[in-house]
Amino acid sequence: MITDVDRTGGPMAERAGLVVAGAGARGAYEAGALSVLLPRMAAAGATPSVLVGTSAGALNVAVLAGLAHTRPDEACAELARRWRDVRLDDVLDVGGTVLGTSAGLTGQVLGVPAAVRGLLGLPVRLTSLVDPGRQRATLARVVDWDRLHDNVARGPVDAVAVATTSVATGGTVVFVERKDSVALPPPDTKRDITYVDTVLTPEHLLASAAVPTLFRPVRIDSPPGFAGWYLDGGVRMNTPLKPALGLGCDRLGVVAPTPEVPAERPPAAPAPVEPDVFAAGALALRILLGGAVTDDLRALLAVNAQARDDASDPHGVVDVWFAGPPADRAADLARLANTVFRRGFRGRRAMRNPGLWALDRAIGGSEADHGELLSFLFFDPAFAEAAIALGAEHAALLPEPVS
Repeated sequence: MITDVDRTGGPMAERAGLVVAGAGARGAYEAGALSVLLPRMAAAGATPSVLVGTSAGALNVAVLAGLAHTRPDEACAELARRWRDVRLDDVLDVGGTVLGTSAGLTGQVLGVPAAVRGLLGLPVRLTSLVDPGRQRATLARVVDWDRLHDNVARGPVDAVAVATTSVATGGTVVFVERKDSVALPPPDTKRDITYVDTVLTPEHLLASAAVPTLFRPVRIDSPPGFAGWYLDGGVRMNTPLKPALGLGCDRLGVVAPTPEVPAERPPAAPAPVEPDVFAAGALALRILLGGAVTDDLRALLAVNAQARDDASDPHGVVDVWFAGPPADRAADLARLANTVFRRGFRGRRAMRNPGLWALDRAIGGSEADHGELLSFLFFDPAFAEAAIALGAEHAALLPEPVS
């Protein structure tokens, strides 16, 4: 949790930051929200120069860092265009997933020796349920890596940071590419956060998005002192507010596919049937992706209130712009995923994209649970287009700033 203690280090720099949460295919929604947020921040003289993200949020900030030499509206339009070009086959090898997972699991259950499995071309060990083999080529296409590095070295970007989780320690490791004028934050032993200087590569983004069990861990070899296996940064820090503050930001834009604060609801009535694995999975995603946004933002706003009341507080107020669903519209994305899928990919229309058809068949649960899970894996231009529009619509409804 963010507290006044977390924000030590003297007066904050005049520096604006952007924090983008993990989201899976909901990253397209974030692109729509950014199309409203970034021009709004620029008009207020707070164009972000520090960009921090986790998972799909890391992808979004990497793309924006490579476009930072253009106007905010142009950068956001290009980000949205790139999301419209991403398809499920660019992210997951559905055929390889079905065959590889089945063969790997069968081999382990039957006790087939690893050497025999290797000779047969079968997985020696089951390291993930999903084959993400095509993601590296997609990242090379979607992110302008040369421009990203140039914009950090000589352009308008002060720092780009990507949150991951270390398999070795279980702690959060934030890989940072930065100008010399931006100080690297010291280790945060209270929250188990380590900051590492590096030149960002596709491996850092792959690691930040490597959802445990679904995707295999990603090996990062540079810098050598932190070489090892890494997983999704959202395991512990899905909305990396703390790193943005640590990098000296006194104004923040925050984008997430979940509400800033939860809606007030009466106690839920008992479910008529026992929740299945899909209902439990949807709930876990809501908690993992939503709880961190709510808790950290609430804590930051409380610190702001304290700073307003206490003139001796050296930190000052951190202005926060939030772009995401209003509390009473948290389920819009799940409903949208079901609607777009029914309209374009069921029945005979399923042959347009057999991979999405197979994904739909694999996801069960209630209508709400189905949409919730589907929306994180629905990589398709039709869903991206609708999600982008919804993100822009939601962002336009929220006040500015919320601090």
